[in-house]
Amino acid sequence: MKKTWLLCLLLLISVTSCDKDFLTRDNPSDTVDEKFWQTDQQLIAVMQFLAGQLPTGGFQYGPNSRISISALTDDAVWTANFLPEINQFALGNGNSNPPSSAYMLIFPFWRDGFLKIRTCNRFLKYAGKAYVDPDKLAQYMLEVRAYRALFHLELFMYYGEIPIVKDDVAPANSYLKRNTREEIINFITAELTECAAGLPYSYSGDLPYRVTKGAALSIKTFALLNAFKYQEAAATAKEVVDLTDPAGGKMYELYKPAATDNYLNLFLYKGEFNRERILSNQLQQGVYLRLAPPNAAGTANVNPTQSFVDEYETRQGKTIFELGADSVAAYRKDPNFKNNRDPRMAATIVYPGATFYTVVNPFAPAPNPCAIGAVNSSRTGYFVRKYCDVSMDRTRPSTGTLDFMIFRLADLMLMRVEALVESGQWNHPDVIDYLNQIRNRSNMPNVDAAVYNSEAKMRELYRRERRIELAFEGSRWFDIRRWKIADKVMGVTVMGATNPATGQAVVVETRKFNKDRDYVWPIPIQEIQGNSNIVQNPGY
Repeated sequence: MKKTWLLCLLLLISVTSCDKDFLTRDNPSDTVDEKFWQTDQQLIAVMQFLAGQLPTGGFQYGPNSRISISALTDDAVWTANFLPEINQFALGNGNSNPPSSAYMLIFPFWRDGFLKIRTCNRFLKYAGKAYVDPDKLAQYMLEVRAYRALFHLELFMYYGEIPIVKDDVAPANSYLKRNTREEIINFITAELTECAAGLPYSYSGDLPYRVTKGAALSIKTFALLNAFKYQEAAATAKEVVDLTDPAGGKMYELYKPAATDNYLNLFLYKGEFNRERILSNQLQQGVYLRLAPPNAAGTANVNPTQSFVDEYETRQGKTIFELGADSVAAYRKDPNFKNNRDPRMAATIVYPGATFYTVVNPFAPAPNPCAIGAVNSSRTGYFVRKYCDVSMDRTRPSTGTLDFMIFRLADLMLMRVEALVESGQWNHPDVIDYLNQIRNRSNMPNVDAAVYNSEAKMRELYRRERRIELAFEGSRWFDIRRWKIADKVMGVTVMGATNPATGQAVVVETRKFNKDRDYVWPIPIQEIQGNSNIVQNPGY
């Protein structure tokens, strides 16, 4: 079924030559629309193109790689010499002028986002011309409206107020003004409410890339949470968590088929076809190559920080800081000291002394491909393990089609927990229940209710759980902005692993963060020059 899905995308390319030649065609005398929108196969091909534009974990040298964006947070630093804006923005030097690079992550996002929206609008305008069963067409329309809502939401999350675009006019010719935050959220949530009401619970075959009822509700939950509409977000997340199919069975469940390694396998081929995923994108080639350590044919472009590693609790459910200064020092010299760390750590990162094909020790003497600062090695001494499957063919490390989960059940459970806590319901039974389910899946103990006995303590816990459970899945960039802590966690000197022989930690880089500017991205200067109605974000 995945091969069929890819063949549909190739069909679109063969029919249209390329997206610049069809999906963004502007000449009003062109007749391609009259020739194209005719068959069910053509409509599916366009929908497949849109599915390929969903957020990805891959490294296509372009925008919307959620794993790359992790290096714009306190979780990681960036090592590669491509996508130069990542270090530029992480260091606090972002501006509205694109760098002279063929590969960019941030600057194409505004343009590409509106082109994706335009493709949706073209579909909604012309699809009715096709010879397609009316019920099937109605479902297609809802799917594309859900894509359009998500693409608007992504732009809103990165840039703040944006224009709402409901027609197929090219972005450069629209001269639209930015809508208010309330207008944007109301549009997105209203669209997703209608879509969820009419979309199916699932599709025949394995197609987690198509928008279902649960996916539409998940996008809506994320929108409501980031609009601080906590009660609505809590209720919508609950709909997803409790969703049952027409036969009465649970639609989604946490992946835990075994006694151990459930969290590890969730992100490997062994657990790819799980019932935790709600919406995925399969087009994420290159992840292994760009994340794995060099001893295993990787280039280690995203490197976890010590700040991130410090968040992992012990197996007894204690933070290392609760145990005192001596314990903090011990766990920094040996991150898995006495094999007593949350198992999610070993499933998420490769730390000094861990085994990934071979033992990885960034402090070992030469010759050492994993030495800190070596070519294709880490700047921090830590490597990303998540989504790196040791069954990969190391002679072809850029291949592979592991699905990237955009929304999964654990995320929705944590969204509900956050919404409950922030709406004053920190002691709601679902809060501890959901946290315990997520922790227990990884063989972590239940929440200590004697310690987490207030709104402030429960906020501390759910924020740590989100950081650990959803690491390198793209959530952290949004989380630290929603919580208004980006200026505190980003404007710091980034530290790496500690050399156990010397007791000295690696000093990686010093970052800056302008709290009056850096919570959103700048609109590229070319877009401002092309539309006098668009006002630049403050500080850029």
